[in-house]
Amino acid sequence: MEYTPQASDSEAGLDEVDALLLSRLMRDGRATWSDLAVDVGISAPAVAHRVRRLVEQGVIRQFAAWVEPAVLAPVTAFVTVQLGDARRHDEFRERVGKLDAVQECHLVSGDGGYLLKVRERSLERLARLVHTVLPELAGPCRTTTTLVLQQIKESPVLPLFEGPAEA
Repeated sequence: MEYTPQASDSEAGLDEVDALLLSRLMRDGRATWSDLAVDVGISAPAVAHRVRRLVEQGVIRQFAAWVEPAVLAPVTAFVTVQLGDARRHDEFRERVGKLDAVQECHLVSGDGGYLLKVRERSLERLARLVHTVLPELAGPCRTTTTLVLQQIKESPVLPLFEGPAEA
């Protein structure tokens, strides 16, 4: 893959080697320093130094195992939450951030105040989360739940390279 530096790359302090390292690590977080060194054309110690720097700068948030949700939490839903009391936003954000079932929480425009990506082990657990747990966190609120019937794509890879979208 050909890399074309972007203005946003220099703002983030990324050069071509950093972008290549990130691209490979997003696809395989277990790649060894020596494998990465071969991929990007620098020494293994230089790779280790660059990756440490990317972690320190907050570009790399963490390294984690990508677990198959269909095995452990096969029920996926998107839940919008509209808080009834605007004074509860900070408390809601703090408390919802501690729920393992909530994979993502976004403040969004439009009708919904928050959009949550939720994964649970069963429909019963999802119902409890939506009808009991979230109202306890948010106070009076309105929720809308959209159940995912089939996941088509999920990826940890972010677009780092300029060019047309792949087909």
